Amino acid sequence: MAVAYSPVGQGQHVPWPNSGVVFAPHAAGSPTIPGRTPSMGQPLAGGAQASARPAPATGRTSLSSTMMATNSQNPKLECEDRQCAEEQCDPEECGDENRGPRDDNKTCGIDRRPLLPVVLVASTVLGGVCMFMVQLPIIGEYTGGTHIVRACFLVLYVATVFCLAYCALADPGQVVRDDTKGDATDAPVPKRGHKTWLYKLPVRRYDHYCRWVTNVIGLLNHREFIVMCVGLVTIGVLGGLVDSVIIVFFWREEGMCVNFILLAHLAYSVILTVLAYPILALHIGFVCRNELANEWKKNIFYVVENQAGETVLVNDLSDDEFNNRFDSFQYDRARNAFDKGTSANCWTFWCATRWSPSQNGEF
Repeated sequence: MAVAYSPVGQGQHVPWPNSGVVFAPHAAGSPTIPGRTPSMGQPLAGGAQASARPAPATGRTSLSSTMMATNSQNPKLECEDRQCAEEQCDPEECGDENRGPRDDNKTCGIDRRPLLPVVLVASTVLGGVCMFMVQLPIIGEYTGGTHIVRACFLVLYVATVFCLAYCALADPGQVVRDDTKGDATDAPVPKRGHKTWLYKLPVRRYDHYCRWVTNVIGLLNHREFIVMCVGLVTIGVLGGLVDSVIIVFFWREEGMCVNFILLAHLAYSVILTVLAYPILALHIGFVCRNELANEWKKNIFYVVENQAGETVLVNDLSDDEFNNRFDSFQYDRARNAFDKGTSANCWTFWCATRWSPSQNGEF
């Protein structure tokens, strides 16, 4: 299998890392780590403004018996120790914030690392082909012209695939080499930046490492990542609605082969929505609070009332108290200097200049 490299410009991109963080709240029935469930927010003592912490997918977690057995020497799991704690991934298998996965991740001689992005791209393209060759012609046959509908779906699929490819291949926003002196690895890390194993230089406004595109999400591809998630959710929802309408009203008029394709596409649409919507919902919350996923999983802005009634940072709790009080964690806006309110945060996210060499992502 050929190895694909991404054009990064400022540093070296390691080919096809195979795992990363997909930040999604745990829906009912999804796999969770004991003690990590969503909670309803309550006001903090002293009138501090806070909101309930979404269910995290990684970071400092409560410990299952499996984790405790494998981490008996250091039962406190910090955010760097696990890249996808919601699935209890082995860092040697998946990689984490500071090191890549093993090079021997193969099944039947096939490298498993690029499979996730390949499956995502292939399924999106095949779903679009199915929509244009099966569903839309059926709708046009019974309702008349569908030129506007076809144009809307075409824009939706093209924009989603483009953003997906951009997130996977683009430089996420490494610091500019000219701003450093000496070796590239000595480049200073700006506020909200992070030095990841995937690139030689620190990534500005580092959000997370996404295993679905096998690339870092940072300053220069964060907006495209959100657009990609919106596109995938929209494709899943609209595809499911179109399939449902055709199955309910035109099932008997279509042949067995077409009905099978409709059912298969409906199943794909449901799976895509179930997987993508929680990720989108979580990241919309991050944008509205101007909180990065890397900050969220480190619990930087989260507090709780201790037994004495004092408001303390959750990272200052002991391991046992952290696990027992997890449902009570609250987001404290006062601790996030970048949170200027929902409207200002959304404006900054979408409209702030990102491509200037002097932009360090400190917004």
